[in-house]
Amino acid sequence: MKEIPVTLVKANQTMLVGLTILSILLQSSLLLGLTVAIVYGSLLFGQKANPAMLFITKVIKKDLSTDDKEAVVLQRFNQTIAAVLLTIGFLLSIIWSHWGVWVPVGMVTIAASIALMGFCVGCYMYYQYKKISHERRKSA
Repeated sequence: MKEIPVTLVKANQTMLVGLTILSILLQSSLLLGLTVAIVYGSLLFGQKANPAMLFITKVIKKDLSTDDKEAVVLQRFNQTIAAVLLTIGFLLSIIWSHWGVWVPVGMVTIAASIALMGFCVGCYMYYQYKKISHERRKSA
């Protein structure tokens, strides 16, 4: 199983919180679009396309070999949820200028903030999904 250092995961979460809060406060579709592009780049090309992770690995140059690890599959699952919600928010912001546009963006902000505090909402969802899938296979 591939793993990613928790420091890089937290860097990604911090970047998401910062960019989504700025997007909401500035009501900026452009900044939200940039956030969506970063998230998709990260999904498609991995950590080498994530500015927050690049910053940690290139600029900070912290030794991550002793860092706690998280499964890459969990990071991708969480990143996919963020991508979907941010895309919905971005598309709505283009066609609709209403506060409701920012609800899915706020959901990402809240989930990433909670993850930074120690509880991963996406990981919990992933666990529940796997548990239900396993129960279905077992009963079939």
